[in-house]
This record gives sequence, structure tokens and C-alpha cells, in this order.
Amino acid sequence: MNELKKFTKEGNLYVMKRQYGFALIVVLAMIAFTIGGIYYKNNTVIGIFGVMSVICFIAIWQEGFSIDLDRNEFRIKNGLINKPVLIPIADFLNFEVVKVSHNLITTNVSLNLYYRKDNKEKCTGIAQGFTARSMQNLINEINEILDEHSRKI
Repeated sequence: MNELKKFTKEGNLYVMKRQYGFALIVVLAMIAFTIGGIYYKNNTVIGIFGVMSVICFIAIWQEGFSIDLDRNEFRIKNGLINKPVLIPIADFLNFEVVKVSHNLITTNVSLNLYYRKDNKEKCTGIAQGFTARSMQNLINEINEILDEHSRKI
């Protein structure tokens, strides 16, 4: 297996490294609005955007994606309030890359994982970024991990 760029390996647990890019831009924009509220002495703007920037910053630290090969499952934690989603590898269906563009400018690319639960197809997000290439590299690395594991079985 090649050296992993997007994951850290801890035994048979592969944990995706944190992706700060998109989320930090949102947090920095909210901090800019908070500073603008301080400049214009608007307590409402200071309160709303100050609290929201802190909550979003905490949510960045709560997010995570890992592949546990001992338990044969994906573990996905999105957001601040949501519980982690545990998906058996056997229930995994496919990946989807969604690219959002406005006036030929890509504003967001997200990687979603589809899986089957209770005979229904479900979807959950794994990562966000600015380029489809970065999401494809992430898919390739996940496939390498799963292929390496399937060879050992």
C-alpha cells in the first residue's frame, strides 16, 4: 500500500485527517461579521455571529470519518449534535461526488457515501472541499484501504 496522505493509521483503524479549508472559511467570515458588529457597535450582530462562529468552530473539531477494519465498519460523525453513524462495510453501496458551481466558479464539492439500512438506501456526507480532484483522491485512498483489507481476509 502506498503512503496514506488523507488518513492516519492506528493498528487496523484508519482515521481521516481533519479538513479545515471549507469550514474555516465559513468561521472566518462569521468572525469578520462579528468584528464588523464591534466596529459599528451593533450588539445583535456581535451576539449572533460571535456565538455562531464559536459553535461552528467547535463543530469542526467534532467531525470525523474513520474506517475500523477490526469491526468492519465506517464511522462518520457530522455536525455538533448528530450521533456518529456506524455503517458496516458490507452495507456500503457507492460514493457520490457533488459539485456546486455558480457562474462557472466551483463553490463547493462534497463527497457522500451511500449505504443500505433497513432495506432503504441512505446517504451521509464524508468530506467537503473546493476541487473534485481532492474528493477523487480521497475515494482512491479509501478504496486502497478496503482493497488491502480484502486481500488479507
